[in-house]
Amino acid sequence: MKAETEKLFEAILKETEPRIRAYIAGMGVSPDRVDDIAQDVFIEFYNSMAKMPEKMEPIRWMKGIARNLSLNHFRVEKRISGLRQAALAEILERTASSVESSAETSSAAEALAGCLEKLQGKSRRMVALRYEQSQESEIIARTLSMTAEAVRIALFRIRASLKDCVEKAQRQGAL
Repeated sequence: MKAETEKLFEAILKETEPRIRAYIAGMGVSPDRVDDIAQDVFIEFYNSMAKMPEKMEPIRWMKGIARNLSLNHFRVEKRISGLRQAALAEILERTASSVESSAETSSAAEALAGCLEKLQGKSRRMVALRYEQSQESEIIARTLSMTAEAVRIALFRIRASLKDCVEKAQRQGAL
């Protein structure tokens, strides 16, 4: 029985795979995430084959799964994006509240400029693409042959290291 199910699944997979990937991409999922969601669709389809109504075409069942997983992906991305924005706003608020005079503001700007000069390679390129050219993570990812999530994580780490660098430079300047 299991061997028959696996053979049937493989045949359906071979027939529907390109169409499912195109369907997911057509829903607006970023190209770097289409394969991941498609894989989840095929796993979910395999696990739910017994629940599929007899007269339903497998492609229709799989498109329903793909739709649900894609919508879930968008909900998760929206939540993560909101959390990132809240964290960045908090960091900026803390930095702004810790800088009290224009002399300190000038000092912070000089420290930031010095810290930015220390960035090298991909880190420097990512910061330039994101903050000088206002590029989104997905575009940066394609430019640098990375995933969008890897870009977002790297930018988070770069911002944290820049913040530490600025604070250290300001402490050294105050001595």
